[in-house]
Amino acid sequence: MGNESLLIKGDELLEGGHYDEAFATFLEAATAGCAHSMLRLGLMYTRGEGVKCDYDKAIEWELKAAEMGEVIAYLNLGISYRIKGDILSAKCWFEKAIGGGDGSAAIELAKLYMVSAKEKAKVWKYLNFAINAENMCEADIDEARELLTKL
Repeated sequence: MGNESLLIKGDELLEGGHYDEAFATFLEAATAGCAHSMLRLGLMYTRGEGVKCDYDKAIEWELKAAEMGEVIAYLNLGISYRIKGDILSAKCWFEKAIGGGDGSAAIELAKLYMVSAKEKAKVWKYLNFAINAENMCEADIDEARELLTKL
């Protein structure tokens, strides 16, 4: 079975709640070089689906996907590092994701800067980037607009 077929099978297993089988399927594809499966493994570790929640292992898989140029991996790394309390690394990965056009990363970075009134211009810049980014869902655009009203 090819990596794409394994990815689809893994997604079906995951959606059906068959976490152990999904993990094994994603692992097979990830070790064969499938970046999307690497991302799925990272999410499973982050969420504790079929495995013990382990942010270090999530980061390990997200880094592998990032090395393959997956922009969503940059966003996921930013989130994982933020969860671990490493805000500087989180900012770095969010910036890298923004550089790849990821509007969701701009929202996440804006939230980090919202803790300081001195950073209002940065927050405004990132939220406007998110609103105008391609491939943003309506809920994320609404979130960015809502955050803008709080400035």
